[in-house]
Amino acid sequence: MEMGCGSGLVSLHMAKAGAKVTAVDLDERAVQATEDSAIMNDLDVRAVQSDLFSDVRGDFDLIIFNPPYLRGDVRGPDDLCWAGGQDGVQLTARFLKEAKEHLEPDGRVLLLVSDDMDPSALDEALSEWKVRTVASRTLFFEELRVLRLTL
Repeated sequence: MEMGCGSGLVSLHMAKAGAKVTAVDLDERAVQATEDSAIMNDLDVRAVQSDLFSDVRGDFDLIIFNPPYLRGDVRGPDDLCWAGGQDGVQLTARFLKEAKEHLEPDGRVLLLVSDDMDPSALDEALSEWKVRTVASRTLFFEELRVLRLTL
C-alpha cells in the first residue's frame, strides 16, 4: 500500500513490478489521478479516498508513506500535502499508531523523514518500532532519510 499516493507514481511502479497495490490519499483529486494513470497504463491499482486508514480495509506486507513533514500548520486544503504540524511529526505519529493495525506479521513500513522534523517528537513516534535507515540524501535545506520500520 502507498499512503498519501498523490499522483500515484510509486503505486504504479509497484503495480508494474507485479505487486497487488492499494493507493490511498485524502485528496479526491489524487485518488482520481491515480485511477486515471493506472487505467492509461493498464495496471491494476485499487485507489481509496481516506483520512489515513479510516476507510482502508485489510492488512499489508508493505506500507510506503512520504508524509507531510515540514513544520507548519494546516490553514487550508492545499497545505495538507506539506504541513506536518508545529513539530513536523503530527500526521506521521498518527500514521504510525494506525499502521500497526494494518501490517501483516513480518510486514514493514518504508517511511520518509526529514531532519526538519522535531527529533524528540520523531523518536517518540518511532518508539514502538524497530528502525533501520535504508537511504539518505541531502537536498536543498534538509537531509531526507528512508526508514525501514518493523514491529
